[in-house]
Amino acid sequence: MIDTEAQYRAVVRVLPAWYRAERGDEMVGTLLDLHGERDRAALWSELWALLALGVRTRLAGRAAPARTVALGDLVRQAVLLGLVWGVLRSAGKASETLWVLFSFSGPYPGNFRSVLTSDLLTELIRLAVSLIPLVLLVDGWRRAARIAAGAILAAGAIWFLAKHSSGLGPESVLYFAPQWLPLVLLPVAFHVDAPLPPSRPWWWVIGGSLVFAPALALRFGLPGDPDQITGLSPLVWLCVLAGAGYLVFRHRIGPRPGWTLALALCIALAVVQNVVLKNGIIPFGAMVIAQVCCAGVIVAALAVAGIRDYRRVVADR
Repeated sequence: MIDTEAQYRAVVRVLPAWYRAERGDEMVGTLLDLHGERDRAALWSELWALLALGVRTRLAGRAAPARTVALGDLVRQAVLLGLVWGVLRSAGKASETLWVLFSFSGPYPGNFRSVLTSDLLTELIRLAVSLIPLVLLVDGWRRAARIAAGAILAAGAIWFLAKHSSGLGPESVLYFAPQWLPLVLLPVAFHVDAPLPPSRPWWWVIGGSLVFAPALALRFGLPGDPDQITGLSPLVWLCVLAGAGYLVFRHRIGPRPGWTLALALCIALAVVQNVVLKNGIIPFGAMVIAQVCCAGVIVAALAVAGIRDYRRVVADR
């Protein structure tokens, strides 16, 4: 029984230390009672509930130490901003492909039209992958958003392994991480005790993304434009400028380490994704390196500000 108690105490370590100090012994006792009664179904149910409780307490939204709440806010804001980036990128690429498809004059060479149509359908699917969970969350459908994220991840894993299993490498992981990481984190970040995002500002963000992304793509991202070969995409610069604006005005809204660090993380992932894509077209040049360095300065400034805000918030509570 001593060995069994030691095993259950190790299992209970999925809970954070502050929660174990309050209820750790009680939970170990419950597990030992169920083990002694040999009620396997109840024991497994209790273990599953313990795992879910570990997620909720480590990514808490309230009634927890300031450090825990800050971590939960960081993960939730990263999920939301990551989904917004997916909407921006897919909406821009779909608009660009649609424009080329309908504005190309003359006979299509070979299977050019079918390739463009396939690319358009792919981007529309990627747009739905980011837009559907985001809309469900903003509209308050937490459970539906988590189910949608899980279903998309399952289908996406099958597609990814079928298409990229032979060429799986660091570049593939870095390229697809900004698209899939928010979906992986969504079910654990927005648990039943986590606060939902405020509806009105996020509806404006969604609507603005669906308007600005196509406008930027059609203005700067069409084939033949210098941006296609000389540097980061206009959408990445939009995110970088948003980060710079946030740095300028963040003192008016008070310290929000979750927002600041999530913005730094998402801009960094967007830059990495764009660099991986550009590297597949042309080698790095001085222009690309200079632009990546400029974006990196903003990311570093956001990270430093976020760490300072985090220390300030943790110290004040």
